[in-house]
Amino acid sequence: MNYLYLWIDLFSFLGPFLLSFDKKVAFYKKWKALLPSIVIMMLLFIPWDVYFTVNGIWGFNEKYLCGLEILHLPIEEWLFFIVVPYACVFIYECLRVYSKDFLRHVAKPILLMLSIALVIVGMYKINNAYTAVNFLGAGVMILISFFTLKDKLGYSLFAYLVGLIPFLLVNGVLTGSMLDEPIVWYNDEENLGIRIFTIPVEDTFYFLFFFLLVLVLYEKFKAYFLIQGNS
Repeated sequence: MNYLYLWIDLFSFLGPFLLSFDKKVAFYKKWKALLPSIVIMMLLFIPWDVYFTVNGIWGFNEKYLCGLEILHLPIEEWLFFIVVPYACVFIYECLRVYSKDFLRHVAKPILLMLSIALVIVGMYKINNAYTAVNFLGAGVMILISFFTLKDKLGYSLFAYLVGLIPFLLVNGVLTGSMLDEPIVWYNDEENLGIRIFTIPVEDTFYFLFFFLLVLVLYEKFKAYFLIQGNS
């Protein structure tokens, strides 16, 4: 029995958590908006994860797991849906504090073209479950973000691009980079079969899908708590 996936979750969380108390970012003050956002996202993504696991669209290598499961998913997978969104929204808030909005004027056309391309490919590959769900989901989520994130689209795209770097590093290990066997395996009959090293290309849009979903909810909850007088 190996705890590698658990260690990956821990290290993905540790840095952003410790830096959450930075005085300028003060991310810890925004946890009350982040927590319900992650929970709502999980209400969509966990059933999807369970369904795909049970039906062999992807699966987990017990060699790298602690052995504890909930609803056919290893506990490490549940933690993934907490620590990765936490880290990504942390990156978003850091960029808003420490960086200019470099992509403000190009984010909308870039995301619009990406959304159209994702929906077209998703419809064309409707029989490839992992491709279709990711591409269509991410494409629709981008369109929703136009009406909800608005002036924050530049920072949203910037945070996604920056977040892709650690995400691909983590996902590279999960999909077998530098390991004898992958921690998470995929049925290539349900995706495009295109890999970024060991990572299915769909994973980059899986990441975009849940990141934008959490971010849209997070900004809504932040506004709600601000209206209630809780900064």
